[in-house]
Amino acid sequence: MTRAMLPALPLCCAMLSSACAPAAPPEIRLLPLRLPDALLVCAAAPVLPFGDGLTQGQVAELLLAYDAAHADCAGRLAAVRRLNPTDRGEQ
Repeated sequence: MTRAMLPALPLCCAMLSSACAPAAPPEIRLLPLRLPDALLVCAAAPVLPFGDGLTQGQVAELLLAYDAAHADCAGRLAAVRRLNPTDRGEQ
């Protein structure tokens, strides 16, 4: 090939490859994302163990652990609800 033909080669290949394309572009449909309702509910907090053997510090640690678990669950549920709006208009 000569140097004059080299710039024309990519143009020729591009024109030939466009002839292989379908006449109409493919239809792209997005399906709605629906998450299971079980992901929208937190489990009930376990009953705090009451007994004579618990100190005030242990009870405070348990309460902090339950509060942190609830905050984590509530945050995750809020994120799921934003992804999965209900039919009643709630988000």
